[in-house]
Amino acid sequence: VVNLYTYSTFSSGKPKTNLLFITHIALNSSRIHLTTSLKRKMTTSKTSTSTTATSSITKSSSASETATTIKKLLKQQQDKHSDAYFNEQSDAARLDELRRIFSKIQSTSELQLTGSTSTTATATATTKKNKVQAKWNAWLKNQHSTFIMQLSNAVKDERKSALRTFMGVIASSPIIIDEGSNSNKKQQQQSSKSNQVIIHRVNEHLVYKLVTALIKPNNEDGIVAEHMLEMLDVEFMSRYRDIQYLILVNIKLVAQELYNEAESKQKKNVGMTDDGDGDDDDDRNGDEIIGIYAENLSRILLKIQLAIDQSDLNPTDVKPKDGTCANYLFLPAKWSNIEQVSDDDDDDQKDDSSVDDTSDEEEDSHNENNQHKRKTKDQTQIKPKNKVKLPPYQSIGQHRAAIQQATLNILKIQTLPPRSLKSILQALPSQILPNSTNPLRFADFCTRAYEVGGVTSLLALNSLFILMTQHGLEYKQFYLSLYNLIESKVFYAKYRTRFFKLLVKCLCGNQMLPAYLVAAFCKKLCRCALSAPPSGALFILALVSNLIRKHEECACIIHRNGTKMDDPYDVDQKDPVKSKAIESSLWELNALEQHYHPAVSSMAKGCGTEDSKTLMHDLDSFLLHTYKSLFDQERKRAGNKRRSTIPLTFHEPKSLFVEGDMFDGIFDFPMKKSKVKGKD
Repeated sequence: VVNLYTYSTFSSGKPKTNLLFITHIALNSSRIHLTTSLKRKMTTSKTSTSTTATSSITKSSSASETATTIKKLLKQQQDKHSDAYFNEQSDAARLDELRRIFSKIQSTSELQLTGSTSTTATATATTKKNKVQAKWNAWLKNQHSTFIMQLSNAVKDERKSALRTFMGVIASSPIIIDEGSNSNKKQQQQSSKSNQVIIHRVNEHLVYKLVTALIKPNNEDGIVAEHMLEMLDVEFMSRYRDIQYLILVNIKLVAQELYNEAESKQKKNVGMTDDGDGDDDDDRNGDEIIGIYAENLSRILLKIQLAIDQSDLNPTDVKPKDGTCANYLFLPAKWSNIEQVSDDDDDDQKDDSSVDDTSDEEEDSHNENNQHKRKTKDQTQIKPKNKVKLPPYQSIGQHRAAIQQATLNILKIQTLPPRSLKSILQALPSQILPNSTNPLRFADFCTRAYEVGGVTSLLALNSLFILMTQHGLEYKQFYLSLYNLIESKVFYAKYRTRFFKLLVKCLCGNQMLPAYLVAAFCKKLCRCALSAPPSGALFILALVSNLIRKHEECACIIHRNGTKMDDPYDVDQKDPVKSKAIESSLWELNALEQHYHPAVSSMAKGCGTEDSKTLMHDLDSFLLHTYKSLFDQERKRAGNKRRSTIPLTFHEPKSLFVEGDMFDGIFDFPMKKSKVKGKD
């Protein structure tokens, strides 16, 4: 005030008016200072109420902004039928933005996709009391379901970006389970914090939506693209064990739904009469589509590489602070709960002390029974007192049961295409049977496929042989069907090497085969060798030689004395018992001695003349022979000789045809005399 007063007196010649003006300003400033000090006191006394009011205002404003952005993004669904308007890049960015928004809302527990199994007791209490929160959660659930529907349609369009976004939705939308209520009462009294064990698990409903979207693509043939399955396998299934288990479980559920749908259509067709309105064609198309969907399920199933034993399901590279590991999308509870493990260690230390006391007393005696008791007590020292029950996705038994039931549900669908049946048969002995809890449940499928004939029987032979030798399956018509599989076209089939390996196991691995059965196989194999390629003829001669030396009673079909007679062997007979092969002779060996290939000819001459000291032929090496390998072998053999030139004929041919032939001289043209240089 003084400064203002002095400034005003020097600036003007009216000090009185300036003084009155200055005093007025001073009074007003003091009044303002009092009001501001009172406001500060009021705000300091009522901080709690002000903070709650401002937080409610910000929440309402953020909720309204979130709602408007979600509505805008969901309404921006592009029209996929108009190519000029549709932009895949912008739509992928829109879906990814929605994923980020919903994951952020779920992290703040505003959106709860599951029921009361998630969150703590206080959160559930507030959601029940607050109706506004319940309405907000219901609205978010509805919008989230719309988002999942749009994302599923994008996956059906076979877009990689949509599949990757769906994986991100599953990774950011876990089921939160509070297992604090499952702890003991003593532990609850000791520490309340240790009881609040929060576990994150994969949302099975979202995995179900992903599987159903993948198997029903929007294309003409209905077969899902291979690049979609490869991305699913590389980025999702092969990395996380919990995802593998849930995909197997959902494959089982979807296959059962497809089977029920096919059965209901068949019942309707039986009850309805044929009116000739084209309904049968629609039903056939519907059955074919169900079969194609089942084929897509089988393709996803065969992509999964299961764990070999229980140790493969243990988490690797565990980071308890971050709650992550390398081979699980969400860290299991046993590794995330560190405090509970320490409590168990205390109990184990008490047990260890008692065990040590008893073991010291037992060391004084040298009795063997006491030593055995000490060993059993030492074994109990290793085992924990309270066993932790593993979740299903972490149990090797549950994984095996899931793949077994999923495969059986797929095989129940009658409209499954033959190509998918062949792929399942091809993977059955190496991928499915070793990982099944009860492999004999596939016995009916293998026996029916074995009786079909052709390539299907060749593929079913391996699985059926495994069930017979390793799991005790009794199938009396096995060798009868195997005998009928031997045909000339087998030597040109795609799976001939696999068939010949199984043939060696079935014939050479069983020492109790009767003589008539071995003779029938030898006779039919030699008959097929007459029209087989050189590689196949060499394998047959080696196999027949080994069989005759193992079963000496069959040597009569080679060393049979007598005059010329008719062959009693009936090649068209399907039953090897009635074929009369034991009464015949292997005259085919004499015919093979005149074979154009020198290796076949020399081996046919030695077949049946070996003694007991001669080693058995290595049949695996004969399976490697092909046209190219035999040609290269002969070329190397000719190159090692001194003479590099090989005579092809004795006389040089003068014309294309032989003299006296009707076409002789048809290509003979008169030779024109060439002009000599320097002469006209």
